[in-house]
Amino acid sequence: MSTARPPRLFIPGPVEVEDDVLQEMAGPMIGHRAPEIGELIGAIRPMAEKLLRTSQPVYLMTNSGTGAMETAAINCVKNKVLSCVNGAFSQRFAEICDSHGYEVVRLKVEWGKAIHPEMVREKLNEGGFDAVTLVHNETSTGVMSPLAEIAKVTNEFDDVVLLVDAVTSAAVVPIETEKLKIDALVTGSQKGLAIPPGLALSTFSKRAMERAKKKKLRGSYFDLLSIHKSWEKDQTPTTPAVPQFRALRKRLEKIMANEDAWYAAHQEKADLTRKWANDRFAMFPEAGYESVSLSCIENTRGISVADLNGYLREHGVMLSNGYKALKEKTFRIGHMGANSIEHHQQLLDLIDGFLEK
Repeated sequence: MSTARPPRLFIPGPVEVEDDVLQEMAGPMIGHRAPEIGELIGAIRPMAEKLLRTSQPVYLMTNSGTGAMETAAINCVKNKVLSCVNGAFSQRFAEICDSHGYEVVRLKVEWGKAIHPEMVREKLNEGGFDAVTLVHNETSTGVMSPLAEIAKVTNEFDDVVLLVDAVTSAAVVPIETEKLKIDALVTGSQKGLAIPPGLALSTFSKRAMERAKKKKLRGSYFDLLSIHKSWEKDQTPTTPAVPQFRALRKRLEKIMANEDAWYAAHQEKADLTRKWANDRFAMFPEAGYESVSLSCIENTRGISVADLNGYLREHGVMLSNGYKALKEKTFRIGHMGANSIEHHQQLLDLIDGFLEK
């Protein structure tokens, strides 16, 4: 078995994790109904609420971010949902709603374009909607849509709840969940939070909770009322991923030690990568809506992205090819995780070396 270090990850997730965070996962196992788990969750709760800018509970779920998306859909949609679709993961949110038999109307825009508030207002004015799904940061295209402006529009409609996938934006940019009156905000552990996969975090408004109470069919694993009942006791309904909880506690402690610096580091890496990309290639997203979480770069030179990644792996790093329809047409460089600005410069220098060949 090889003992060589795997390539350093510059992909949109899972991301690089610091050794001290990984070491948190190596401690002795504790009982998931013992006092120790309550102490662990109790330590996480206030930091998670501060991170997501909310006074409402932040639930810790042992599943992927997709599971948290389904939780929002099952518990918060009544009948008719407007799904904003501008890439693969926003399409997934729509498909989740489809799978539960809701009437799903898709607001579709070209991949690479942002969802704009006036588009949402125009569709909601058609009437009959009770929910909107939005992917804040579309990982497949590197587009970050204007969440605050869109939330302002949805708040104009009294019976419309806003369900936000923030899987690759939470902990990358500040999100004022409560101030914006977002009804459901969900994220995953292996993206901006930069710990190993296995956890989803979610928070719901009081309005969303009342909506859930009136739903007859909320499933079992993703039943928000069951999740909340356990939260009140610093517990989870089912066996949690205890090692990831420990890593999350450590991550949140590190973020809270200097939150401004944490966010600034993501922006610095994004700025560096965008400048390089515009000099060598072109950015794929609509101008002004480029993601802070990752750069999706248009392959204007027509290089083989697969060959590029093969070359990079030989030098101990890797990036991500374009997603699905954008494979080989774009490539993506993640700004999340335990990679410094120096690491990013080294990656860009390696790509320059490949281009010179």
